[in-house]
This record gives sequence, C-alpha cells and structure tokens, in this order.
Amino acid sequence: MATCPYSGNDSRSNALASLLSDNPRYAEMFDVDKVEANSGVDPRRDYTEDMNRLREAGAVHKGTLRELLGVPEMVDMLGPPRENMTFFSYRACEIGFRENQLYSSEGYNESAGVRTIGTTILSMVGKPHKRLRSAAQPLFKRPKVLDWWNKRWIEETVDVLLDQIRDRETTDLNTDLCARLPMATVTRAIGLEGEDVIEFRYQLNRATFGARNLPPEEAAEARAWVDGTLRRLIAENQREPGDNLIAGLIGCEITHEDGSKRPLTEDELFGYCKLAIFAGGGTTWRQLGITIDALMTHRHFWEACKQDRSLIDLAVEEGLRWRATDPVFMRLCTEDTEMEGVKVPAGTRIHLCLGAANHDPAVFDKPEEYDIFRRKEHHMGFGFGPHRCLGMDVARQEMVVAINGLLDRFPNMTLDPARPKPEYRGLDHRGMSAVTVKLR
Repeated sequence: MATCPYSGNDSRSNALASLLSDNPRYAEMFDVDKVEANSGVDPRRDYTEDMNRLREAGAVHKGTLRELLGVPEMVDMLGPPRENMTFFSYRACEIGFRENQLYSSEGYNESAGVRTIGTTILSMVGKPHKRLRSAAQPLFKRPKVLDWWNKRWIEETVDVLLDQIRDRETTDLNTDLCARLPMATVTRAIGLEGEDVIEFRYQLNRATFGARNLPPEEAAEARAWVDGTLRRLIAENQREPGDNLIAGLIGCEITHEDGSKRPLTEDELFGYCKLAIFAGGGTTWRQLGITIDALMTHRHFWEACKQDRSLIDLAVEEGLRWRATDPVFMRLCTEDTEMEGVKVPAGTRIHLCLGAANHDPAVFDKPEEYDIFRRKEHHMGFGFGPHRCLGMDVARQEMVVAINGLLDRFPNMTLDPARPKPEYRGLDHRGMSAVTVKLR
C-alpha cells in the first residue's frame, strides 16, 4: 500500500509536477477502451444510434438501458433486484429529473459504488438535499469560478500543459491536455500537489467504483489511504486555513429551517471532496476531448471560433448536447404513476437516458448534427432540475480556457491524418479513443 503522500510542499515546481509527469497511471486511469471493457461494454462501439432507435420506438421501455442494448449488466452497481424502466424522450427525462420527490435520487444509495463515496448530495432529496447543496453551492458558481478557480488553478494549468507540447509536431490531446487539466484542477483545489495529485485520484478510484475489480483487502486499504489523506488535509486547514476548496468547505454552514446554523461534518466534507474529484475529473476529460474532435471534424466552426472567441461557449454547450459523456442517470420511483402512457409502479428503478433525450427531434432540429448556431434549447448534458451538476460552471470554464489556449497557440491545428480517425466510444462514460492532432 502506498504511503500517505501529503507533504505540505507549496512550491510552484512541486505543485505542477504532476502535469509534466510520465507516470504510467495516467494511461491506466484515462484509457476509454479499458474503462469500458472492464464494465462489459464493447469498447469499439458507439451506442448513440441504438439509443435513438429505442427512443423512436417508444418514450418509455421496460428494462435497464444495458438490458435493452444487449450489454451485460453490472448487478453489484444497481443494488437489490427491482423492476427497471428506461425513459428516452426529452419530456420523460425532463420530468424524471425535475420531479425529484416522485423520481428520487435516493435510489443511488443502493449502488455499491456510490455508497463507498459516503454522504453526498448525489443521493439526497428534498430539504436535506437543498440545505447541504446550498451550503457549498457558492464555491462552485460562476462568480467564484471566474475570480477563484480560474485565476487560482485553471489558467495556470492550461498554460503549463500547452507549454509542454508547444515544440511537438503531433500530440494526443486526450492524454496530454484533456485528462490532465480537470484532474489537476480539482485535486490541487483540495490542497494536494505534485505526484500526490495522481496518487490520490488513483487510490480514490480503487476505493470506490474500481473496488469491484479488487480483492476486498486491497479496496479496504485504498479507502483507508484516501480517508487518511483527507483527514490530514482537513486538520491542516482547520489549524491554518489555506486558499483551497477544503478550507472553503470548512467555512460553509448549513442553515436549518429555524435559522440555526452548523458547520459541515467530517463525513460531509469527505463526501464533497470525493464527489468533486470523481465528477470533476471524469466528465471534463471526456467532454473536452469530444468538443475538440467536433471542432476538428467541423472545421468551419473552429474557424468561426478563431474569429469570435465568444462562440467557444456555444461550441462547448453543443458538445454537451450532441455527445454527452454520461448518457444515463438513475432514479427510484416512490409511488405509482404514469409516464407517456406507460404505468410505472412504485419501487421501480428508473434510468433517465439523456443521451437519447438530447437527440429528441421534438425539441432539437436535426439533432444528429453538431451545430453551434442551432436554436438555443436546454440540453441535459449536466442533468436537469434540483440535481443539475454542482460543478458545471467549473467544467465549462476549464473547457473554454483550454480551447482558447489551443486557438492562441495552434490556430492551424488539425487531426493527424497519419493516425486512425478518433472514435467516439462507450456507454456509461463515453469519450474519444484518442484526439491525436498535428499542431501546425
């Protein structure tokens, strides 16, 4: 087992060491094909058309998304046996996200992987969810993102990563930029630096969703490692608050209905840190690669962004709609109801297929096309309703700054014709096989 690495070294060289590292764990953690193969998914297959066909056949189907696609189920991730239904239309998914008392997020408590994260807003509903989310939400909203996240971590990280590749002829942006940027941003934000950034992300994966592939004792060791590291960071920031996310969370307070307040518990601090690293590391990595590939294969939009940088925001939003990296979310139906003419019994596990909803022609004109100038409609790339992604403004800013940086330094960048064309792959967590480009 690795030794708990927290050293408190704040020097700039140590802080940025992980960005320039050739640590083989980068390849291990950020290999789309390997991640999907380990979950029983054909890594060579894009399931977008299959999901769209299911939506065209009906807004609601009985069964899990995997079952309907003929993909082996990961039973331990679902929880105890239940009837399952999948919602495919935009309307059905919107209601499923918005009506969180009827379609409850508490269903995530049955998932072994989610349970190992601990107390988080992911699996809460109603007033408890609102209180815990509201306590920390200002740390993740746009004013704080621009004035703190961006200046403290995002811009510097992008600059260092692009400096590293500036003299190359070709590079795979999937590993050299897309994976490293969000992992370094969110892990440095909790106060880790250098190689500790990689080690924490690696051990956290082994302690939670990756535990299913490990002997129980190794998973337990990883959990102890992660918890020990977080305890050290929390104690350090309680003694001497730093300019980081943990210090910010320590300063947050939950406000009760009677007006009384209390600080976050250690379990709540743990949960926020773990959730931020998982959601912040994986989603932006895949989504940034998807968006860069879209701009490379739709060259006129790259050229348009080059002339008008405000269009980068539209390019990012359209990427989230066109190819959302996380295409399905789970809920638990709490009472007998009906959706799109189909009866849904209480206790049914619901799978909200936003991957199909974001391509619903009832809402989006020519949904299969990537078009940054399309009429603006609300996509579900970050979910919808009370559980919409807490860190979405951080993720957006990372992608916008990264694409701006590429346009500044490599305006004539193209996909490398000598390498296989990048492929969009996966099911539960979709992404590009690679984004290999010629920089000049």
